[in-house]
Amino acid sequence: MAANVREACETHLWDDEGGWYIRGLTKDGDKIGTAQQTEGRIHLESNTLAVLSGMASQERGEKAMDAVDENLFSEYGLHLNSPSFSTPNDDIGFVTRVYQGVKENGAIFSHPNPWAWVAETKLGRGDRAMKFYDALNPYNQNDIIEKRIAEPYSYVQFIMGRDHENHGRANHPWLTGTSGWAYFAVTNFILGVQTGFDGLTVNPCIPTNWPGFEVNREWRDATYQIKVQNPNGVSKGVASITLNGEAIEGAIPAQPAGSVNEVVVVLG
Repeated sequence: MAANVREACETHLWDDEGGWYIRGLTKDGDKIGTAQQTEGRIHLESNTLAVLSGMASQERGEKAMDAVDENLFSEYGLHLNSPSFSTPNDDIGFVTRVYQGVKENGAIFSHPNPWAWVAETKLGRGDRAMKFYDALNPYNQNDIIEKRIAEPYSYVQFIMGRDHENHGRANHPWLTGTSGWAYFAVTNFILGVQTGFDGLTVNPCIPTNWPGFEVNREWRDATYQIKVQNPNGVSKGVASITLNGEAIEGAIPAQPAGSVNEVVVVLG
């Protein structure tokens, strides 16, 4: 069944001309989000989720996320879609009735931005993942507070898109699930520390200019002091792991409750 779904998606939802996945279909079967359209040509969620789900091949995943970077990126984060819709279209729905550059219609909607960070780590592109992360990070926008008009310590629901006269203005701080997604994306996929039934895994995808990092993880009443080293300046790829000085392969098994454990991961 999964193979049939993938084949259908790759056949009917991939736009060859644009090099991205379309947003969807109307009830009459018309495609939404193609290169031939003048409005709503490309959408964020359909491309990030194609990668996250594992449906997209490496080649198409890279093409789709390259298109996201080229068409949806701004210094304030990734737009939800572009260009925004200028006239109502009930075949497409509510999004076309929202003011241009606001909320669902061409704004930088914060909540799905971390999905793009995760997508880039799955493709092995840590530099791109961090580029997207830095753009949305409210701390990095504190020097434009007169434009942003929102706290530098809170993600916001959305930021006015480039089709709005107040492009860059933030709206509805705290009214968003972004912080949870951002934390999950950074800890589990950029830093690459994940828990599972088989143990603790460390598989980072970081910027190539990072020499490494350190992070502590509490798991099953034990502490893991994780040191990641990046001597060869790569984004992804674990060369070796040691647990308390002993070389291991694969997941780190759960250690006794109350123990403090040293984990060294070398990328290469």
